Amino acid sequence: MRADERLPGFRPDIEGLRGLAILIVVLFHCGVPGVFGGFVGVDVFFVLSGFLITGLLVAEVQKTSELSLVQFYARRVRRLLPASALSLVVTLLIGAMILAPRELDVAGHASRAAALYVSNMFFDRNAGDYFAPDVKLNPILHTWSLAVEEQFYLFWPLLLSLSLVWWKSIRALVIGLFLLTVFSLGIGVWFTAKGGTFAFYELPARAWEFGVGGLAVLLPRGAMKIPSGWWLVSGWLGIIAILSSSHFIAGETGFPGWIAMIPVMGTALALVAGSELPNRGVSIMLSSASLQALGRISYSWYLWHWPFLVFSAALVPDITVVGKSIAAAASLGIAGLSYYFIEHPIRFHPYLLKRPVTSLCLAGAVTLCSLGAALLAMWFASHLEKEPRMQAIAAAIGDITRLPRNECISSLQSPEVNVCEVGDTSSGINIVLFGDSHAIQWFNPLERIAESNGWKLTTMVKSACPSFDIKPLGQSAGSLAACASWRAEALRRIIALRPTIVFIANSTSYLGNTTTYPKDGSAPPMTFALDNLQDGTRRTLQALTGFRVVLMRDTPYFSYDVPTCLARSVRHAWYPGGSCEAERSIVLNAAVFQSEQAGARGLSNVHFIDVTDRICQQEICRPVQRNGLVYRDHHHLTGAFADSLTVVLNRQLLSIVNAPIDIARVP
Repeated sequence: MRADERLPGFRPDIEGLRGLAILIVVLFHCGVPGVFGGFVGVDVFFVLSGFLITGLLVAEVQKTSELSLVQFYARRVRRLLPASALSLVVTLLIGAMILAPRELDVAGHASRAAALYVSNMFFDRNAGDYFAPDVKLNPILHTWSLAVEEQFYLFWPLLLSLSLVWWKSIRALVIGLFLLTVFSLGIGVWFTAKGGTFAFYELPARAWEFGVGGLAVLLPRGAMKIPSGWWLVSGWLGIIAILSSSHFIAGETGFPGWIAMIPVMGTALALVAGSELPNRGVSIMLSSASLQALGRISYSWYLWHWPFLVFSAALVPDITVVGKSIAAAASLGIAGLSYYFIEHPIRFHPYLLKRPVTSLCLAGAVTLCSLGAALLAMWFASHLEKEPRMQAIAAAIGDITRLPRNECISSLQSPEVNVCEVGDTSSGINIVLFGDSHAIQWFNPLERIAESNGWKLTTMVKSACPSFDIKPLGQSAGSLAACASWRAEALRRIIALRPTIVFIANSTSYLGNTTTYPKDGSAPPMTFALDNLQDGTRRTLQALTGFRVVLMRDTPYFSYDVPTCLARSVRHAWYPGGSCEAERSIVLNAAVFQSEQAGARGLSNVHFIDVTDRICQQEICRPVQRNGLVYRDHHHLTGAFADSLTVVLNRQLLSIVNAPIDIARVP
């Protein structure tokens, strides 16, 4: 990630760019207001890696007429692996003392992937799984970008060797690099528009950023006859592009996609300007002592800051931005120690410098050490879960629904409507379950009701896609488009089925909770006008005019993961989460339900069911009732608790089934 300072070509402006990149990453992770897109600092690192590695390898080939892959990988091993292995092992040791068993187990799995340099694939798979634990709480999450870099280091020298050693042509390298860059950019743009997490985490969609850096270093100095004044302006424009991206580009703006070109091209512009006008213009700012110091230990700080933030949030659930900043500052001190006692000495150790094969053996030993730590963490998590109360919590986490998910739940990025039927499929009474994951959580009792009454239950559900005609917060354009198409097709099918009841449930409670979404300040404040909820509710209900519609009031929405809170409380008597209860006014905004009721005003075919009093007694919502867990995460009911409400729902549905309906208004 940084050039060898002992080479004559060491550039202070590049060191400063590293310092700037790590600073905006850390500020973003601390939730500092205004740094909403600080994740672009990773893109800056990718461009710098492409620039530096390409430049060093090309210089080696031009000097020696060959490329020593053994030496290259030995340098990368000494530079990256010892420090990363140390941080991983220490993170798991601290996690074993602090985290809940489920958290530690997931961290162990992530660490195993990180040890094998594929943690980006691990997080891509888990972030795309709606029912998987939130990856944002994983202390190993930050290693995804290191895995991308390591995969880049694996294939990049081979491309250069093919072009320079075999074909002996810089021109062939430039053409190949340009084509690869364009192709990778196309992949990134396409997968970003499609939605999902592939474009963010995977190398094929990120390689173009390394490619831009490689093309920048291959541009001969003075090749473009541009006055020096223009280069001065260009360098500053590059820095402005990076800084403005860190403010204006939020996670919901279709990133990486086309918009990632702003920080990427800004970085390339600053690099080229620095080549054309060394020690002038923006290079003076980047050569400042503070940015040089941050750049020098940027890799170590990147390794340590995220675990510090995750653990500080675990120890202090209501930690503020100031608290996170203090934790980040503490991690900076540890990063300095790691750099001066581990990273730097091993990287330039005289014995290892002369023996590249020994460095590669070191890689094997470090990898085995990291793998061993990951496996031990997973074993210890399994041991902790054997405690009876932990077993109950673990069972609740996995108690999602009896509905077959792969067959019956439409996938996040697909507009296809998956339809399943249970109960007496020949019955004249058909209940259609329609909505998002908060409809899915009612499948268990509805299935029992259908079976006991001899009814048919038909499901049309899609995670993160409400049946109301609204745009959920925090979703990409591709996901919103898929959701709208799914909703329209589901409504068409429901009308064609002519069901007895359309049972609607959606995740809407969070829409009225502006204080906790987003709760860490890492994105611009996102508000949802409840008038939009009222109008979207109205549009959906009007499409179902003439059918009996049951609209479930949404369940309370906690700002923290309930099972994790309970598990930490079981492990540690001092844990501040206590009983993990919450005040009703905090987890349930009455205005949301009032908006939905307003959307149904005047529609006699719409009936409301509200079971809030079964979850919240008076003004307190208790996540444990009769020794059973109510929630499996922060907003989904466990299947067992939903089952416990079968009698309540059955009584109300029977009265609705028998209620008269204006047949003349049936479409």
